[in-house]
Amino acid sequence: MPYVALVAAILIISFILAWRAAKRLEGGRKSSEITSGVLLFITLPRENEKLPTAAEQMFASLHGILDFTPDVQEHLSLEMASSSEGIRFYAYTPVAFKNFVQSQIYAQYPDAEIREALDYAKSIPAGSFVSATEIALAKEFIFPIKTFRDFEVDPLSAITSALEGVVEGEQLWLQVLVRPVEDFWQKRGHEYVETVREGISPVTLSPRDIVVDVGKNILSLGGNAVTNIMRGPQEVVEPRPGSQYVRLSAGQELTLKTIENKLSKIGFETKIRLVSVANTKEAAESKLSGLISSFKQYATANVNSFEADPESLSPDVLVKQYQERSFPEREAGNYILTTEELASIYHLPNLSVQTPTISWTGAKKGEPPLNLPMSGATILGQTIFRDTSIRFGIKRSDRRKHIYIIGKTGTGKSTLIKNMIIQDIRAGEGVAVLDPHGQLIDELLDFIPENRIDDLVMFNPADADNPVSLNMLEMVDPKQRTFMADTLLDVFKKYFAESWGPRLEYILKNCILTLLEVPNTSLLSINRLLTDSDYRRHIVNMIHDPQMKMFWNNEFSRMERNERLITEAISPIQNKVGQFLNSELIRNIVGQPKSSIKVDEIINSGKLFFVNLSTGRIGANNTALLGAMIVSQLQFAAMRRVDVPENERRDFFLYADEFQNFATDSFATVLSEARKYRLDLTLTHQYIEQMPESVKDAVFGNIGTLVCFTVGPTDAHFLEREFTPVFLENDLINLGRYEMYLKLQIDDTQSHPFSAISLSPATDSANNHDRAVAASRSKYGRDVENVEKIIKKWTETKFRPGQPPQSPEWAVKEEQRVKESPVEGEQKGVLETVVAQPTVLGTTPAPPPRPFTRENIPGLKEGARPLPSLAPDDNDGEVDIYKFPNKNY
Repeated sequence: MPYVALVAAILIISFILAWRAAKRLEGGRKSSEITSGVLLFITLPRENEKLPTAAEQMFASLHGILDFTPDVQEHLSLEMASSSEGIRFYAYTPVAFKNFVQSQIYAQYPDAEIREALDYAKSIPAGSFVSATEIALAKEFIFPIKTFRDFEVDPLSAITSALEGVVEGEQLWLQVLVRPVEDFWQKRGHEYVETVREGISPVTLSPRDIVVDVGKNILSLGGNAVTNIMRGPQEVVEPRPGSQYVRLSAGQELTLKTIENKLSKIGFETKIRLVSVANTKEAAESKLSGLISSFKQYATANVNSFEADPESLSPDVLVKQYQERSFPEREAGNYILTTEELASIYHLPNLSVQTPTISWTGAKKGEPPLNLPMSGATILGQTIFRDTSIRFGIKRSDRRKHIYIIGKTGTGKSTLIKNMIIQDIRAGEGVAVLDPHGQLIDELLDFIPENRIDDLVMFNPADADNPVSLNMLEMVDPKQRTFMADTLLDVFKKYFAESWGPRLEYILKNCILTLLEVPNTSLLSINRLLTDSDYRRHIVNMIHDPQMKMFWNNEFSRMERNERLITEAISPIQNKVGQFLNSELIRNIVGQPKSSIKVDEIINSGKLFFVNLSTGRIGANNTALLGAMIVSQLQFAAMRRVDVPENERRDFFLYADEFQNFATDSFATVLSEARKYRLDLTLTHQYIEQMPESVKDAVFGNIGTLVCFTVGPTDAHFLEREFTPVFLENDLINLGRYEMYLKLQIDDTQSHPFSAISLSPATDSANNHDRAVAASRSKYGRDVENVEKIIKKWTETKFRPGQPPQSPEWAVKEEQRVKESPVEGEQKGVLETVVAQPTVLGTTPAPPPRPFTRENIPGLKEGARPLPSLAPDDNDGEVDIYKFPNKNY
């Protein structure tokens, strides 16, 4: 009885060992299809230099899904698909493996872009013809195919060449299904090598035969054990030395070495499917035939090769299996390819693959810094790197180092700054916007909330009926006189261009210095100062600067005696300044002696200063000159904060779109000094050559945050030094719309370059466009008729030596009428208090401001929009104009 029990135990153990060996050899229970999967679309930059060895390592890592799930061995599908949109590379994976598969691809291809995609295989046009097949090995899988190490040219080129050339309605698909297997598969190969070396003719066996053979051996072992137990101890016989290996030919040795090389690597069960979709049966079969032919390159003489599987199912069944990523078990077993063999068939393309229709990444993506500001910051966009997207912004303190944005038209610059401005408006910040097109400001007006309507100061030169007043020669701080003169001189220098010279600069600077010392002068005074001797003597008598007095009384007087000399000296000034002021729109703004817009107040109280300098309405030259002057005014106002403690200076954000139009040589001072006075700049434009050399040096020497959208080749070449080694010239050229590269100022340190995309344009407007414009017009606009009267009066005033200025007769009568009837002057719904300006032309005092009520204002029609304020805006004695708003602004 004990012997029977022992025999039974040995038989049971032997059976269990045989079953486990069989299960391990066959891989256990295997997935037949991917029921819950995700399709990953993979692209790389065109400059990718990764060789197929990267894919070999990737497959080695993907072997890690072996026994990942205890109940079933899952598989993956690696695919290429060609359509009229190009050749695309995909990976189809169970959802549970998605992160793992992505991480292994990124590990070998750090610059890859991977994103989920819709399943292209589910969309076959109705009426299309389909041809399909599977690819099989010509010999047993222990015989290797030719791998990439045996090629002089990347074997992927032949496959992608076969995939290209499809037209609208055609598709070509290639699917490589892989399932990792344990290392028991090599046993058959080692047996084959051994039998050949011993001179025995090998017999080709399938994996199932191997399993049966292993089982028989284990059972035989059990039977022998029982026999030995029954027989008792036997004499041990020493084995005789084994037979020597036979001598093999060089070809046989080479074949065995290639087999042994394959057996040294890990393997995957593999199935390859090809599908062709076309408008005709002939085209579908022809395309499929070409794709099959591309696999002939893997053939090695007397070793192994690929061929169309003669046992392939019908095309309809194969397409269904393709769509389901089905990996059924074959009766004869599936063949096994190593990581090296798989990498020879499927790897991501590199520089050497010249097929033109491959879908490459438009531009490389860069990893964001770890300390990106995500709260308490002005949001700029969201990162685009791999499968993570983080909304980020820039802190207030870092904005003081200024932001520079460059990119071609239509790439997303205006959308970025629009979103930034809207955030600033809603946060109650002080903002100035210089817009040379007008569209940005027109859109922003809709986003002004109710509580900020009264903060809007609208500067629109095209508003002919209600010009605002901004006198560029109005002195606020006498200590800034020389600085203001130099800055205005730079503005004119940009405008005069080729006419500029040392003598012109000298005379014009003295004009500006002189007029800055006299109250109530304006740019209109420049030409009159040069040509009207009576007016000049009047002005010179009012100044105290001895240097200026000497210039006018001595140097300029001598020049006047030489008609040719004086003509050459002042003609360029007369021409350029005259051209600028000949425009009524411009003259009515800069020719008024008192400014209705107080730039100091705008900055210090945090107002919204919208400057619409649309070139289509006022001309390119006027846009440039006015814009440069306004920038200088903002600079003066900011620098007048010098006596205010730095921690008490309120940040004011200046946005200048197409800023090169307004950039003068002194703009370098703005960039370097504005930070101290909390004037924070955001500058945008299209290409670097638009900037003067001095401004370019100032920008790249002082800017804290650099944002680059798509640029042209010349700018890309220049900017590459800013973004290398993360991004190269081609990356800067190939950025998609709204995509950007940044070097972001974070806690006073500039980050490494990274990629992002700007947010979609804001849509939640307050619809306060018309109300905001009307409120600003009523506060800061002046009735054009009164403005023209003021300018006309000044132009016609006579100056006599030793006598007070003599106003024209009509102006005297008008002033007298106003004195006698201060409420007159009512026309067409307008109440105008026409008074003489307290200028050097006369000293007629303004009447005291009269309180107004709604009843005082005639012409208010039913349904008219009420005025935001019905009281005079100040008590400074200047003209106070009230006019009902209209939409023709």
